[in-house]
Amino acid sequence: GLALTAAPATAAADPWRVVEAATGKGLRWRDLTGRLAKCDAVFVGEQHDDPETHLLEARLVADLHRRVGERLVLAMEMFERDQQGALDDYLHGRVDEATLAKTIALWKNYPTDYRPMVELAREKKLAVVASNAPQKHVRQVGRQGLAALDALPAAERAHVAACVHAPAGDTYQKRFYATMEGMSSSHGGGGGDALLRRIYEAQCVRDDTMAESIERALTPGKVVVHVNGSFHSDAGLGTAARLRWRRPLGLSVAVVKAVPVKGDVAAADPAPLRGEADYLVFV
Repeated sequence: GLALTAAPATAAADPWRVVEAATGKGLRWRDLTGRLAKCDAVFVGEQHDDPETHLLEARLVADLHRRVGERLVLAMEMFERDQQGALDDYLHGRVDEATLAKTIALWKNYPTDYRPMVELAREKKLAVVASNAPQKHVRQVGRQGLAALDALPAAERAHVAACVHAPAGDTYQKRFYATMEGMSSSHGGGGGDALLRRIYEAQCVRDDTMAESIERALTPGKVVVHVNGSFHSDAGLGTAARLRWRRPLGLSVAVVKAVPVKGDVAAADPAPLRGEADYLVFV
C-alpha cells in the first residue's frame, strides 16, 4: 500500500529519470534545470515521434523560464528560417493560429507535440527562433550537392548558413553514413556513394544553418534552448559542434538527450549512452 501512495508524489516531483551521462549518476530534475540555467545554449535531442519526449521538452522550457525569465530563447528545428516572419506575426498577436497554419506548413504533430512550447513562449513573450534551413533548399542539395546553394538568389541564399561545411571522414560523417546504410539495407534501398554524399551534404546544410541561427540568438545573457532531432546533437556533434566552431571561446553548451524506453525507466542502462550527451533523460 505504501508504494502505491508514494508513487504519485515522486512522479509529480521528478517525472523522468535524469542521469549525468559521463558519471552515470542520477540527478534530480530541479538540479538539471539549475545546471542548464547557467548555460548559453542547451540542445534537447528528441525522437520526433515520441509524445512523452515532447511533454519533457514543454516542462523543461517552462521550468527554465521560471529560473531565467525573459533571458530564455526557444529555437526549433521544426520551423524554417523563411517562416520567421509568419511565426513572429503569430507570437506578437498580429495573426491568429488558423492564419499561421495556412501561411506555413506546420509539422503533422505540431498541435499535440510542439504547440505547447510555442504557446508558452507566446504567453511569456519569449522569442522563438525558426532555426532550420528551408526544406526546398535542403532537397535541392540532396539532388545536386552543395553547388546548388551557389545558384540561389541572394535573398533565398540568406535563409541558409553562409558557411556550410561537409568534411569527409570525420566522426560525424562516419556516423551519418552508418545510420543511412543501416536504414537503406533495412528498406532495400541503395544508390551508391554519390547519393549518400549528397544526402550528407543536405544534413550539413541543416546543421550549419541551425548552428548559425542559434549563434545569432546568443546575445549576452540569453539562454537558447534548441529543440532538434537527436542525431543533430548526439555526442556533441552535428549542430552542437558547428555552434562551438562558430563561437569557440567561452561558450557553455549542454546536450540533453531524451531516451524513450519501453517499460521501467529505472531499469534502463545508461552505460552505452555515456558519450552521447551531457544529460540523459529516460522517458
